[in-house]
Amino acid sequence: GGFGVFGGGGGGGGGSFAQEVDLNELLRQMMGGGGGVAGMDPMGKSSSSGFGASPFGGQYGQRSTQQQYGRQQQQRHDTKKSYTKPVHCTLEDLSKGCTKKLKVSYPNTGEKIYKLKIQPGYKSGTKIKFPSSTSLHPQTGMEVTYPPITFVVKEKKHSFLQREGDDLIWKCKLTKRQADKGAKLKVPLPDGTTLEIVLEGGEIDGIGKRDKRVVGRGMPRRKSKSGSSGGGGERGDVLIEFLVVDD
Repeated sequence: GGFGVFGGGGGGGGGSFAQEVDLNELLRQMMGGGGGVAGMDPMGKSSSSGFGASPFGGQYGQRSTQQQYGRQQQQRHDTKKSYTKPVHCTLEDLSKGCTKKLKVSYPNTGEKIYKLKIQPGYKSGTKIKFPSSTSLHPQTGMEVTYPPITFVVKEKKHSFLQREGDDLIWKCKLTKRQADKGAKLKVPLPDGTTLEIVLEGGEIDGIGKRDKRVVGRGMPRRKSKSGSSGGGGERGDVLIEFLVVDD
């Protein structure tokens, strides 16, 4: 008699036949039992499939899901952080007010552009707060959550004016001739106007003192003297320190 496939016994009579082979059963025997190849579905759950199952697709799906979960967890962690960034402003910005756009890069959620409205009268240390926000990422189109952030105003140094509260200080040098004979002075202010001062001869008799005060030409007040917010259009003063030097 003949031999069957994989060494199976011959059939009766004079003819031979091939033994039917269950490939799943054969694979189970070769791998020590278990009924097929174990894989992972995209949600990470174990499954048992037949011979046609891929041992790689499930593992790849598991890694992808784990990475996505890790990014989501990191974003949730970032939203609990407190971010602080400076916003640098000139005296002109703080006198007239302006709008600034600042781009902030976050380690896990990418970049976000903030629009800051600088109000007239803001000072160094003024805080502008933005709460946590959710929007679509411009590149990926995925929804991302940005953490809360606080911008702190930092005043840039002016070339000839100093700020003291709502007042402006100008240190003006005069020659002896100007102090004796008198002079007409002009100084540009941060609000875009020009302050004109006429000094009479002999009017300046002090050195290094705030010898002249011009009321209402300083920085805008955020609060009026009565305590109401908005300042009511009130402004501080310009204080002038005259220094007489040799001709």
